[in-house]
Formats: sequence, C-alpha cells, structure tokens
Amino acid sequence: MDNVKVYNKDGGNITGYKRDYIVLLDNLRSSYNVGNIIRVVEAFGFREICFTGITACPPHKKIMKTAMGAENYIEFRYFRESVEGIMYYKKRAYPIISLERTNRSIKLMEFPFKSKGCVVLGNEALGINSKILELSDAIIEIPMYGFKNSINVSNAFSMLAYEIVRREKTDKRF
Repeated sequence: MDNVKVYNKDGGNITGYKRDYIVLLDNLRSSYNVGNIIRVVEAFGFREICFTGITACPPHKKIMKTAMGAENYIEFRYFRESVEGIMYYKKRAYPIISLERTNRSIKLMEFPFKSKGCVVLGNEALGINSKILELSDAIIEIPMYGFKNSINVSNAFSMLAYEIVRREKTDKRF
C-alpha cells in the first residue's frame, strides 16, 4: 500500500465538512491508539490521516474495534518512510506541526494555528523521528504539571484537535 489513497469501504467519495488538517502517524506501535486517533480525526472533521512505517492501517481488527466505523468516513494515505510523507505534504504547502517535547517546543496554548496544517504524532516509546523534527515548521507540546512528562499519544492528539477547532473562527458550529 505504498503512497496509495484509500477511500471509505464503499469506494465512494467522502463528504461532509473537512478542515484542511492532515494527521501523520510516525511509526505508531499500538493499533488501538491508531483506531482511537482515526475516531478523533473523523469526529473533528480533519481532512485525512497518513500512516507511515510500521503503523497499522485499516482494515485491521484492533483498529476497527476502537475506530468504531470512523475509518469509513475519512481518507487515508500510506508512506513506507515518514520523511517521504512529510515531503509530500510540504510540497502541497502544509505547515508541518510536530507534537513533541523538545527544547524548541512551543506550548499548545501559545501556538498560532493557521487554516491548514499537517500534525505529526510520534511513536509511543521513541517519539517523533529526529529527521522529521528537523523538517518541522513548528514543534508544539502540551505542558505537563505532574511527575510524568508525557501522556498517551491518542489522548494528546485529542487535546490538540480540540484546541484547533476551539480556535477556528469560521466554524459556526462552535
């Protein structure tokens, strides 16, 4: 499934309101996390999701269990290498926004989201590939106030997706 766009299971066009945001999954390990992220992508009306490397893709039993049918309403793309995916979206003028804690991270609440972007989520244990961080237009983090310095990737994405939608001024539904 190299660089192939996949539509819903009926092969039709996917309709409905779509924000011009892409989510790129950089070698995620957990199929359950992938399914939950798909569900959030659909719920918040993001344009598409991009799987890279070892990230499981639909149809997959564990993904379908947590996505609960949301995989039928969003577009997918796959790249063998994460950097390939990043370059694909950069060529289409999508700012690359990585969600990772680094010394260059900007706090989520302070980041000036634009009308489009490609959000990168990294591997649960290793984080985002360093080459992708170098290619990122911005790196944002969710501030942590407890003893742990990270939270589950699908939970973190849910917070980020909500923040994008919360700030969007043209969406009359919010």
